[in-house]
Amino acid sequence: MQQLTFSAAWGLLMAVAELGVCALAWARRLQQRLPFFTTYLVLLVVVDCARWWVVMQAGANSRTYSWVFWLTQPVLLAGRAAALGDVCRAALKPYAGVWQLTRLLLAGAAVALLVVAAARTAGARGMASYFIFAERELEVAIVVTVVLLLVVSGYYGVALERPLRGIAFGLVFYSSVVIINSSILMGPLALSWPVWSAVRIGAFDVALVAWFLALRLPLPEPVRPQLTSAAQFEQASIAVDQRMREVNARLLQLLRR
Repeated sequence: MQQLTFSAAWGLLMAVAELGVCALAWARRLQQRLPFFTTYLVLLVVVDCARWWVVMQAGANSRTYSWVFWLTQPVLLAGRAAALGDVCRAALKPYAGVWQLTRLLLAGAAVALLVVAAARTAGARGMASYFIFAERELEVAIVVTVVLLLVVSGYYGVALERPLRGIAFGLVFYSSVVIINSSILMGPLALSWPVWSAVRIGAFDVALVAWFLALRLPLPEPVRPQLTSAAQFEQASIAVDQRMREVNARLLQLLRR
């Protein structure tokens, strides 16, 4: 009974914290700039409230809660993947060519992730193994993508505005902890399920704090380039075209290796 009470109280606290961040995002009208990330915040509230209700009714160690947890986990995985694409789109939208290439790479990586997860867990019993492996690979993709986003942004001289920095940090921190945590769970070292869950929850709490800090102040107005003449526009177009040609040449060199 004590374990049930603690689990229910902690689940309710998490749902309230997520609801607060979600309400703050809507108050800042973040849905206009990051609609998929805002939707992900809403999904977090809905899913965690549903899980909390199941814990109250059946208990945290019940088979019912296990089924609810693993059936709702793909929803959160898809939401987090869409949120990542949202951050990349918002950061790279001034460069349509780069964003188009990034979008294709993200879609291809998502398909490859699902196929690899299915192949690696083909002999495993239960859906938990598949989702743990798929989640770990997704978190690896998130970390790599955000790092590449920072590299591309630095190359083009694009400064990530305050909400994007905080959101990206929250995603990367949580993803990094999940990668290490799940790798230990699936490795030779013994790791109990309660410890695995507690580490994930702690990492997600840090991500929530990062998102709250990123949204605590009104969002800055989007910076739009000021081109005062046709000559400036032509010069900017030539510069962007040259940068794109350099990126294309580097990609071709990597593919030929």
